[in-house]
Amino acid sequence: MKERIDLDCYDLAALQARQGEKWARDAPDKIPCWVADMDFPIAPPIRRALEEVIETSDLGYPMQALEEKLVATFARWSKVRHGLEVDPASVVVTTDVVQGLYLAITTLSEPGDGVLVLTPAYPPYFLAFEETARNMVAVDLTVVDGAYRFDPVELRAVVERERPRLMLLCNPHNPTGRVFTVDELHELATIANEFDLVILSDEIHCDLVYPGATHIPIATLGVETANRTITFSSASKTFNLAGLRCGVAACGSVQLANGLLSVPRRLRGTVNNLGMLATITAFEEGSAWLDEVLVYLERNRDRVAQRLSSVKGVSSVAPEATYLYWLDLRATGLGDDPAAVLSAGANVTLLHGPDFGSAGRGHARLNFATTTAVLDEALDRLTGFISQSGEDRATGSTGERDLGDLRSASDELG
Repeated sequence: MKERIDLDCYDLAALQARQGEKWARDAPDKIPCWVADMDFPIAPPIRRALEEVIETSDLGYPMQALEEKLVATFARWSKVRHGLEVDPASVVVTTDVVQGLYLAITTLSEPGDGVLVLTPAYPPYFLAFEETARNMVAVDLTVVDGAYRFDPVELRAVVERERPRLMLLCNPHNPTGRVFTVDELHELATIANEFDLVILSDEIHCDLVYPGATHIPIATLGVETANRTITFSSASKTFNLAGLRCGVAACGSVQLANGLLSVPRRLRGTVNNLGMLATITAFEEGSAWLDEVLVYLERNRDRVAQRLSSVKGVSSVAPEATYLYWLDLRATGLGDDPAAVLSAGANVTLLHGPDFGSAGRGHARLNFATTTAVLDEALDRLTGFISQSGEDRATGSTGERDLGDLRSASDELG
């Protein structure tokens, strides 16, 4: 019999009592819709596996055999779900995807080398470039025919001019939720092959794809492309396990794997038993839970689209994947960083658009992976504040506090 999963089991009070960064960072009167955590119970098989470890106090040092099982399980999942053939011998286990990216950037390029990235881009990328002294080579995505796309002519011209060493691809894309088509991926692969770029493909959201789109790992587009690609993934986004710190870097060649492994193991860190066990269980027994979550998330995505479509000045493209909604608020008059204004004025925390690069100015990212009740409250606050702000500007009034005051107040929140 199918196990019942209650995705609405946590009310607002229960969520506010959590100690994780999403709910504990800000004042309790704010609804957090920023960092990429889900507010759902974890899959029952994962819960049982973790509870058994706790009940038996089995928290000793991890065995190599558990890491080997993790790699084999990930390889099966990737093959079945996405058609990606993974050589277990070329998989490097990391504490998370971002750590894997740091490893790749530092071992496969030199300070001063360029890294091609499609912007807006996940904020930790920028910190990675800064801290490793690599140069960001940006190509902006723009909305064309109702989807975020890159211009292949511009992309080629930029690569010819800047000669980057690495291509950092995020697919499905964060923050726009775009799932790149096979033709677009072929464009990227062709350029990588022609200019000898190593492809660092962050595919952490690959299992959170909605009907109408299909995730295609870029490493499946021929031997030459596969040999120059490292595919980074984790169960953390799909199964809401970010705090357990477990990721994988599936290298397309032994040479790439050896590059990552050139950093001593103690410097790379060690994944703990709970993280590996939860990931193994997720890939072996989590499909039913994931199927239900995807239906719920799709409904929430459509709810956001419907609610915001009638708000003057708000523009958006519904994501094809992820549980993140990229909002274009440039026409609302809320400035370059509308999330700062909305945090202070609407008591809803979104992720700051400028953190995603210059292409993020006037934008904000909304996480809709929460219960319907919490999402509705957040949307009520957001739509009410944005609409009222627009009316105030139209009449020349700003009410009790003008937008400048709100921005100043929000600066104190970090």
